[in-house]
Amino acid sequence: MSLKHSKMSALPMFVVHDEYVPMRLPAIFRAKKNVLLCLALLAIVYLSGLSRLLYVPSLLGIHRTCNFITVPTTREPSPQLLEQWVQLQELFEAHPPNLAMERIDFQGGQTAKLTTELLADYLDMTPLEADYMREEHARVVQGLPGYPQRVFAGRGIAIIAGGRYSEFAATTLGMIRLTGSRLPVEMWMRDRGEEKAGWCDDLLTQGAACRFVSDYMEDMSAFSHHYQLKAPVIMFSAFAQVLYLDSDSIPVVNPDPVFDAPVYVNTGAVLWPDYWGASESPFTPFITGRSSTKATAVPAIQTVDAGQMLWNKEKHWKVLFLRHGFCHVVLAHIAQALCLSAYYNYFGPDYFYTLLTQGGPGWGDKDTFPTAFRALNANWTLVPHRLETQRYDDGTGKGMGTGMAMMQADPAHSEGFKPLFLHSNFVKFSVRRLMCAECMEDASALSAQDRSEGKRVVFKGHIMDRSSAIRNQMLRGKRVFATKTGDGMNDMGKLDTEKDIWRVMERVACVGAFSEEKICARTRRHLETTFGVESRWDGRPEGMCQ
Repeated sequence: MSLKHSKMSALPMFVVHDEYVPMRLPAIFRAKKNVLLCLALLAIVYLSGLSRLLYVPSLLGIHRTCNFITVPTTREPSPQLLEQWVQLQELFEAHPPNLAMERIDFQGGQTAKLTTELLADYLDMTPLEADYMREEHARVVQGLPGYPQRVFAGRGIAIIAGGRYSEFAATTLGMIRLTGSRLPVEMWMRDRGEEKAGWCDDLLTQGAACRFVSDYMEDMSAFSHHYQLKAPVIMFSAFAQVLYLDSDSIPVVNPDPVFDAPVYVNTGAVLWPDYWGASESPFTPFITGRSSTKATAVPAIQTVDAGQMLWNKEKHWKVLFLRHGFCHVVLAHIAQALCLSAYYNYFGPDYFYTLLTQGGPGWGDKDTFPTAFRALNANWTLVPHRLETQRYDDGTGKGMGTGMAMMQADPAHSEGFKPLFLHSNFVKFSVRRLMCAECMEDASALSAQDRSEGKRVVFKGHIMDRSSAIRNQMLRGKRVFATKTGDGMNDMGKLDTEKDIWRVMERVACVGAFSEEKICARTRRHLETTFGVESRWDGRPEGMCQ
């Protein structure tokens, strides 16, 4: 049930299954002699923070609710949020890094022994340059704005799609619904040029809606990579509490309960680990204010996989802790991790990505988020379970193939690994990437030069690509996921994730904006031959919108 104000009546209206029912006010509120009492009650509600509940519909945009799944539709950007982004951009531009750092491959890669001396010598940075950047970083932190009130509400999922990423996001959204999630979903794209024709209309039937970053930014020239947009997307999302997912990070069970995990409730932010330790510059703690020493020892820091992140924006936009003394109040801490990570990504390709990885594995956005938390001494949670590698089947069923995806744990379970997300960082689960004979590459995947020259790039799906490691299994009608038992059940839980993903992809291939007759036929044949599934998934959990 959600609350909405009708233009045709002064009375509030409840929206239930798309029907509007007038709410009759109690007699106590209609009596003139109780006006002061009403005002007092409203003041108490406001001060207690419960007033946020009254703003849910206006914050998330005009909504339809069908069988308890909320569908966000058209939403105009909040003027307050637009103004705040302009202020942030001006702040960032006023305090840029003082030198450019090109991306260079680290000598030795992951196998190199990362000594303090080696890491300190990797970047050509002088102590004076580090001093300058430390001062600029401090000015940025000092100027970060506070959390905008009455702009965000509720829980939801935000995914970055657009161009070829929309193919992956279509599978991820299908798994979100197949696993039983009833949270509203926002599909974010850079601009309307990345929209697949008809897809935004399709999304409304799946409890999702399109959003465009260009509606919130006039100047996007600083954002040359999709992954730079993660922090702004989380900021701009209508939800106060956001589960962010990369387009290829697929939930294997219902993700809704993760918002109630004690580790999230306690800290307001959850990140998941990556494979390796940090290779950040020893200057990093000094520049970000974590240390007064210019070149500290090699940090024993785990890198993160930012393909999935959980944020309580109010806690980590601006967290204000007040320490009360005998006769004074001390401002102890202001943590604005989300805005600070936006700064790191704004200047990511030219500076911070190389500062944090020094050309090592993981160059990109992912470690900007924990760096912001550490710089502000903010509370956050790193999931304690190591990620597991989902390998492909080499034909023996013993898991001898190389890795094809990362399996991340459910933080709600402190004991034992319980799978929650399959981050498909190598094999992308989209019908075109798997089943296409000859498909045209999306323009967003081409270089700027290729686009300007009007080049057309054709690719083959795995089932047609002789160089693919999974082609032979697919041609034989065999499962691709390697398992310990060889019975098709995921070895990290009693799930049949591979079959579920193909059920979703069959619908994507046959119904809606991505449907194509030949690919649909191949996908259905594979689903029937490999998994013995003849029934069609209807695209919704029980009770979803028709």
